[in-house]
Amino acid sequence: MRLSFLNKDSDEPLLPVEQLKLVHAEVDRQRAAINQRMGNMHTRAAILVTASGVYGAVQANNWVSGWQFVGITLSIVAACIGLWSMRPSPGIDANATLAFKERLVAEPYSTEYSIVIDSMEGLTDDLGRIEKAAKLIVVGYGIVVLAWLAMPVTVGLISAHII
Repeated sequence: MRLSFLNKDSDEPLLPVEQLKLVHAEVDRQRAAINQRMGNMHTRAAILVTASGVYGAVQANNWVSGWQFVGITLSIVAACIGLWSMRPSPGIDANATLAFKERLVAEPYSTEYSIVIDSMEGLTDDLGRIEKAAKLIVVGYGIVVLAWLAMPVTVGLISAHII
C-alpha cells in the first residue's frame, strides 16, 4: 500500500512526512487519553457495584416486608450493570504483526501511514466503547437511586397500612 501525493510543480511524489508524524503523535495522545477515561469508567463502575452490593446486603439483613424485594432486586440489577460495563471487550487495535512482511519491505512513509490508519480505527472503536460504558453506568446509578428510594416508600406504605 503506497500512497503518495503529487507535487504541484512536477510529477514527483510529495510525501507529507511531517504532517503524518503530527497526526501519528496526536492519535497516540488521544489513545492515551481514552485509556485514562476507560480506567475512570471502570472506577465508577466498581463504585456502582460496591454501593449496590452494600445496599442489597443491608436491606436483606433488615427484613421488614416482602416489598423490600423490589429494592434488593433493583440493587442487584444496578450491580449487574456495573459489572457488565467493566467486562473486557475486544477492540480494534493497531496490530504491528498483522502486515509485518508487507510493512518490512514498504517505504517508511507507507508503513507509518498504515499504522496511523490502524490506530485511528482503534481510536474510533475505543470512543464508541467508552460512550456505551458511560451510558450504562449512568443508568446503573439511576437504578441504585430508585432502589434507595424504594425502601422509604415501602416502609411508609407499610406504616400507613396501605400494603
